[in-house]
Amino acid sequence: MFLELSEVLDCPDCRASAGLVAFVDRAERRRVIEGRLGCPLCEIEVPIRRGTMRFDLSGAARRASGAAPADPARPDTPPPGPASETALRIAALLGVTDRAGQVVLLGPGLAGHAGRLARMGDRLEVVAWLDARADPADPAAPGVADLEAGVDPLLGAAPGGWPVRSGALHGVALTGPLALHLTEIERCVRPGARLFVAEPTSEDLESLSESGFRELAADPTAWVGERRWTSPG
Repeated sequence: MFLELSEVLDCPDCRASAGLVAFVDRAERRRVIEGRLGCPLCEIEVPIRRGTMRFDLSGAARRASGAAPADPARPDTPPPGPASETALRIAALLGVTDRAGQVVLLGPGLAGHAGRLARMGDRLEVVAWLDARADPADPAAPGVADLEAGVDPLLGAAPGGWPVRSGALHGVALTGPLALHLTEIERCVRPGARLFVAEPTSEDLESLSESGFRELAADPTAWVGERRWTSPG
């Protein structure tokens, strides 16, 4: 986890917008490999193990107990097809290659492309929301090289209570059906941010048509929209 990423994270329990504080046990090139995130108000603690933020423990947080956490789950395997082409398509649809210092989210089903995507942008941080059901032995697990490139693995965040400050994300890419509540996506992204949904369901498309995103492009395999500067209606 990139040390400065704590500035855009927020407590998923108290939601007080006080941010999270990073406590570092081991770091490499400003990447926290072992440590924890703490809320200064409600005092929950979120472990960081092997660079992965563990929001899956004890209801999205673990108080200091000395208990050894389980090994983190690994990112999903990239979907079939040339991985570099898929990552390039995601980058193009999110518009992340022409702006610097961004934080984008890749959800389950796409997180395996995080390393390739992170290398395409200038100071681009890619939060890889991991599937808790992923195989721990998956060779696609992020190594130190991926972490240094800008991958920030995150495991176990609740779909209706994302641990990110409002307006912090520059883009979101998810697969259908949407795993993250649309209201949370709208809250977490800044105006002008893009949302890319791969393989959207009919229910997804109906919800997106009534959302705070303006449709930019759509076909049977993908939907792309931009966060409106003002809410519709």
